[in-house]
Amino acid sequence: MFRTGRYIYRTFTRNTARVQSHYTHFMRNPPLLSVIGTLASGYPRNGVVKVASIGCSTGAELYSVLYAIKRARSDLHVIARGADISGTVVEVARRGVYYPDVPAAEGSLYAPGRAEVASADVPSLAEILQPLPNGSLRVKEWLRQDITWLTADATDGRLLDLVGRQDFLLANNFMGPMDDLMAERCLRNVMRLVAPGGYLVVDGIDLDVKTKVLKASGFRPVLSRQDEIWASEESKSGWPWLRWAREPLDRSAPDCAWRYSVVFHFEER
Repeated sequence: MFRTGRYIYRTFTRNTARVQSHYTHFMRNPPLLSVIGTLASGYPRNGVVKVASIGCSTGAELYSVLYAIKRARSDLHVIARGADISGTVVEVARRGVYYPDVPAAEGSLYAPGRAEVASADVPSLAEILQPLPNGSLRVKEWLRQDITWLTADATDGRLLDLVGRQDFLLANNFMGPMDDLMAERCLRNVMRLVAPGGYLVVDGIDLDVKTKVLKASGFRPVLSRQDEIWASEESKSGWPWLRWAREPLDRSAPDCAWRYSVVFHFEER
């Protein structure tokens, strides 16, 4: 059945219409955020940690990662950058204001997707979001400090000059709709932003492309909570009929460590 699913995906689904959206939401993958917090705990006390989100959309993912890191290590000085090809969503991220059940990316470059915050999730986000009198929610000031927001193309060769090298580089859920050649070019471009000893967090990209590029690189998969991270997002169910859906984790695959990992450590050669 698994081989049949792969055949369906490779011969039909991955070649169907590729739809891009700005969909994101807070605390999207809790096991992943927990692992990032644990990895950040390995940095020296009172040290500086640089974090960047490429394809940051309206900012929910970057704010969530900053929360995970700062909660794990309040002594760290975290400097962050968020970059997206759409100036409209970058401005939303900069403001850090959201309405429950209302997508913040309306009128932007791509489809807005679902809301960043659901009403049912508001109580659990009390440490991140502050209610305002008009019913909106604003990211708390302690999470908004030391963030630079940029409008930039992830495939631009000048991206390294704009963003610089990072200890944690997030590149999630925007390369999937690209054709294989562009996705490979984009992945190689963002990989250059990871400082030696740093971490690349990459998801929502065709698994064959990701495995091919990363397996031949100096990046090594971080296997902590791999199964939980891979199974965490309900929005990625529906394989093999949906392009963005999660392929079931296959431990018998010779390249499963690279194929099904989301976090990679850049080891100097």
